[in-house]
Amino acid sequence: MTPQPTLSDVKKVIFLLPVWQLLVGVIVSIVFYFVAGKVAGIAGFYGSSISCSGSLVFAFVIFGMGNQSSEGVTRQMFRAEAFKIVTIALMFYVAFAKLGLPFLPVIVGFMATLIVFFVALFTVFR
Repeated sequence: MTPQPTLSDVKKVIFLLPVWQLLVGVIVSIVFYFVAGKVAGIAGFYGSSISCSGSLVFAFVIFGMGNQSSEGVTRQMFRAEAFKIVTIALMFYVAFAKLGLPFLPVIVGFMATLIVFFVALFTVFR
């Protein structure tokens, strides 16, 4: 049986996750830059920054309130997930409606960083 992670372990992983997502985003944007040009590279990085920003918002909402009761933590997790979804939705709106970025690089960048998120969940929190 694996031991339960401590709160400091969880906090470290949650704040390290956006760093890994950003690193994958840089790799995706470099690949798109060389394959499809400057705009595609920027779009790939923007797509990965969408997921990275959502993870950061989640982390800051959860751990920005200090120590709380179990009820408070549950409430904060729902609130954090709501803020994360709103952040992601707004950034997708800006990407497509305001900036007019190409669809494929944005989605590939977002999906690549989402894969990093799920790999972290499955490997760290077994």
